[in-house]
Amino acid sequence: MPSRRLYHFTHPERIEDIIAEGLIYGDVPTSPEGGFNAVWLTSDKNPVSQGWTQGGGKAKARLTVDIPEENVEQSLWRWLDLAKEAKVEKWWLEILNATGGGGQRRWYVYLGIIEPEWISRWELV
Repeated sequence: MPSRRLYHFTHPERIEDIIAEGLIYGDVPTSPEGGFNAVWLTSDKNPVSQGWTQGGGKAKARLTVDIPEENVEQSLWRWLDLAKEAKVEKWWLEILNATGGGGQRRWYVYLGIIEPEWISRWELV
């Protein structure tokens, strides 16, 4: 079955729950006061590129996620396309991009649950 391979970074303590339940939570801040719950993914598997993970040891685990193609079409958004659709202001996009290490062109948001069986691998990084 065709799929789209992306990555999710998280804290190692969360792995057990994620493997059991899938990826369910994520903060998508569309403004300083607002946003919604969805899962962040990236096409960049390099942990050093994930600026938001630096310092404090927040994300020392990488999950490899293979999203079935029919779910890609239904629920996966490139972050910049979703931000445009949600009318996220440019100044806020710039702040998020700077906080995230400048990788916004490789960021994705999944609107739904990443099923446990879509996680093909996890590893400490």
